[in-house]
Amino acid sequence: MANYNMQKPTHWQGNTQHSFAPFKNDYYARKNGSGSGQRKKDFVKHSGAKHTTYTPEKGNNKGQKQYLTTGWRLNGRELISIRAVTTQKSKESEKGWFGSVAVTFTNTKTGEHNFYWGMMEKRTGKVVVQEMSFVMNPKAKNGGYSGTFIQ
Repeated sequence: MANYNMQKPTHWQGNTQHSFAPFKNDYYARKNGSGSGQRKKDFVKHSGAKHTTYTPEKGNNKGQKQYLTTGWRLNGRELISIRAVTTQKSKESEKGWFGSVAVTFTNTKTGEHNFYWGMMEKRTGKVVVQEMSFVMNPKAKNGGYSGTFIQ
């Protein structure tokens, strides 16, 4: 009579995927991103934007409600800080856009400042600088967007 109470070899024990495999199979773990294979890359933001309103207590625009959109963008290894604010020249159109919005770009590494005139949508804070084909959109997903657009 045959002995049916044989044990599996020790190198097969502990394998829950396949009882016939002599090694631990982590194919499914790697496929789902949790195994010893390549890991998923973390998401890294390259730009962002925020919109707010304020009323200055001193200066030329004292007591007038101002609209401010701030943004940032990584350009290679340099951080560009962008600030767009309404001025006394800013007039609201029928469609809710301000013209003559002061937009300043500051390279935080070199300290270089650039000034442009742009337009801002009152409701959303979206800023457009036609001269540079540049847009700042605080309502974009993941914390806003600052960068170029294609016309």
